[in-house]
Amino acid sequence: MSCSGNLIWDVRKRSIGFNEPNAVRINYLGRREFVQRLKLEATLNVHDGCVNTICWNDTGEYILSGSDDTSLVISNPYNRKVKATIRSGHRANIFSAKFMPCTNDQQIVSCSGDGVIYYTNTEKSADINRQCQFTCHYGTAYEIMTVPNDPYTFLSCGEDGTVRWFDMRMKTSCTKEDCKDDILINCRRAATSISVCPLMPFYLAVGCSDSSVRIFDRRMLGTRATGYYMSSGTTGMCVRFVPAHLATKSCRVTSLCYSGDGREILVSYSSDYIYLFDPKDDQARELKGPSEERREELRQPPVKRLRLRGDWSDTGPRARPESERERDGEQSPNVSLMQRMSDMLSRWFEEASEAQSSRGRPQPRPRGKAAESS
Repeated sequence: MSCSGNLIWDVRKRSIGFNEPNAVRINYLGRREFVQRLKLEATLNVHDGCVNTICWNDTGEYILSGSDDTSLVISNPYNRKVKATIRSGHRANIFSAKFMPCTNDQQIVSCSGDGVIYYTNTEKSADINRQCQFTCHYGTAYEIMTVPNDPYTFLSCGEDGTVRWFDMRMKTSCTKEDCKDDILINCRRAATSISVCPLMPFYLAVGCSDSSVRIFDRRMLGTRATGYYMSSGTTGMCVRFVPAHLATKSCRVTSLCYSGDGREILVSYSSDYIYLFDPKDDQARELKGPSEERREELRQPPVKRLRLRGDWSDTGPRARPESERERDGEQSPNVSLMQRMSDMLSRWFEEASEAQSSRGRPQPRPRGKAAESS
C-alpha cells in the first residue's frame, strides 16, 4: 500500500479510537504527502468572539481555545463535541491559554489584554478559580508558556517588557501592586512572544517589539522570589537575532515557535515576513521576501497589517499602537480624516465645475428615427 493509503487508513483508525492519538503525529509530522492533503475538516462554533489562542493537549485528543468572549473551551475535534466551557473570570480578551503538563488536562493557565493571569482547575468551582489570579503585569499580557513535564511552573510575557516565571508551589495568586517578585527577564521593551525549547527546556526564546529575538539560558536566571535576580536584560542571553533590513526599525514579533527537535525557530513579524532562525547562528534565513531587483519596489509587504494580539482596534491599518505611529512619524487619525475630507471636497468642486461648463456647450443631435422625422 502506498504511503498516502497508509496515511488515510491511520487517520481513519485514529478517528474511531483504534490507534493511539499521537500515532499520526509521530509517523507523519512534516511529511509532504500529509501536508498536501490538509483541508478544512469541520468548523466548531464554540465561541461568540474572535478566537485568539488554540492548543492541543499532550495526547492530541482535545483542543483548548480562548476568545474575545472571555471564555475557555475544551473541545473534541473528532466528534465535534464540547467537553467543557469555562467562564474564566477574565474581563478582557483572552490572548493565550495552555494546559499545565502532567495534570490530566484539568489545570489551565491563561492571560488576557488587561494583563491578568488566571490559574484554573476544572475540578474546582468558579469562585475558587477566580481567586487564583496574578495581576503582576501592567498592560497587555501576550502569551503564557508552560515547561515540558513541569506541572508547577509557567512563564508569561507582556507589554510591560517583562518575562515572568511563576511557581505554583510558592503561591497560587498575587494581587500585589507593582509586583516585581517573579520577574525573570526585563527586556525594557514590549515582550510579545515566548517559546521554550522542547528538548532543552532551559532555553527560552523571547520576541520583542524592537525586531529582535533573544535566546536566554534559564539556568543563569532567577527571580526575586527565588533570591537570585539580575536586573540586567543581557544576563543569561546566548544569542540575539535581527533580520538585516529590520536592524534599524521597530517591527513587532507576533509569534515564534521552536521546531520539535529544537534546531530551528520560526518567527513571524507584524507587517513583515516569516523567518527561520538557526539557534546556533545569528543569521536569519528568510522564507519569503522580494528579490534584490524588486527590493526598492516592494518596500512594504503586500499585506500591510496583520492582527497583533493586544491591539484593541482588532484589525486594519490603524491597529498599530499609537506610540509606534507617533514615533515613526505617521499622521494621527484626525489629520488623516481631514485629508480625506479635503480630497472629497476638491473632487466635488471639480465635478461641479465640469457640469457647469458643460451646460453652455451645444447638445449633440439625437440619432435614429427620431432624428430623421425631425
